[in-house]
Amino acid sequence: MVTGMNWTGFYAGGNVGGDWSKFPGSVSVGATPAGALPGSAAIAGSTATLNNSFRGSPTIGGQFGYNWQLPSNWVLGGEIQFNGTNNERTTNLSSAFPFPTPNFIPGDTFKASSAWYGSARAKLGYAWGPVLPYVTGGVAFADVTLKSSFPSTTAGGFFFPSSTGKISDTLVGWTAGMGIDYSLTPSWSLGAEYRYADYGSTTGSLGKLTTLVSPAGAVTEPISGRVGVNSHSLEVKINYHFGAPPPPPPAPMAIPAPPPAAPKVFIVFFDWDKDLITPEGHAIIQQAADAYKMGAPVQIQVTGYTDRSGSPGYNQRLSERRANNVAKAMAAMGVPRGQMVVSGRGENDNRVPTAPGVREPQNRRVEIVSP
Repeated sequence: MVTGMNWTGFYAGGNVGGDWSKFPGSVSVGATPAGALPGSAAIAGSTATLNNSFRGSPTIGGQFGYNWQLPSNWVLGGEIQFNGTNNERTTNLSSAFPFPTPNFIPGDTFKASSAWYGSARAKLGYAWGPVLPYVTGGVAFADVTLKSSFPSTTAGGFFFPSSTGKISDTLVGWTAGMGIDYSLTPSWSLGAEYRYADYGSTTGSLGKLTTLVSPAGAVTEPISGRVGVNSHSLEVKINYHFGAPPPPPPAPMAIPAPPPAAPKVFIVFFDWDKDLITPEGHAIIQQAADAYKMGAPVQIQVTGYTDRSGSPGYNQRLSERRANNVAKAMAAMGVPRGQMVVSGRGENDNRVPTAPGVREPQNRRVEIVSP
């Protein structure tokens, strides 16, 4: 299934379906006035109504158009379509027709037909993922033909010749309907559409009919016809969308946050039972002060330690003196004292675990920790 389909762009395709049409209309023969031939009586004009029931026919055709999808997912569009059909309806006058009727006899036939139809329509839809339901309406056009056939007959000992006529025209009316499209891929869609159309009607001459014959001659009167087309159509459509935008890329995977930087630790070592800073120690303190100045202001931990060669109480005090001396040295190098947490841990947290009383140089230290 295509999600997030963008319907904007040109498209073209084909369709198959059915068309159910009816042909409202009539055929009329003009009146013959009294005295048209010596001693003849008047003959009234007459009208026969065309068979006006719906009849279905398969259709095939094509369409092309353009859609424009708004950020709100409403889709505006326009489409032009042409279809071929073979819809017709024949009216046969028989004994069921109300005879005697002037000018009409059993066997008269009138055939209405249409071979194609088309439309130019606007469309309004709403894109719901890969589904696009819409309404549509606009101008509709279709061809229509009406053929009349009056067979020859003999009446009162006189011969009445046959007559045929034809009206052909292109009708222009209106159409409205609804449909739905489904996106199979970003380039192909499948849909269905229903429309009703009223193409209007046309009138014209179907020739002349012999209405009166006598030894004195014959009289003909004009035949006129009127025919229209109304239809219901249902079609299945397939369209190719040109230059369809590619589907949106998948959402990027969340990039894990980098691990926090390891704290910087500077270690200043002391001689046994001393709290004085050695030249080597001053160099380490300078490195710590320079690192602080190059970074964002952070709180520095300055913690003193001793080995286990003295008593715990003495060692605690010695570790505090060592830590304070290092903090003073850092303050002299430009590190604010308020940015330092100074403490002593005595003989706790030995760097090298030893037994009580052991003079271990690695444990006589001050650690400067910068987060």
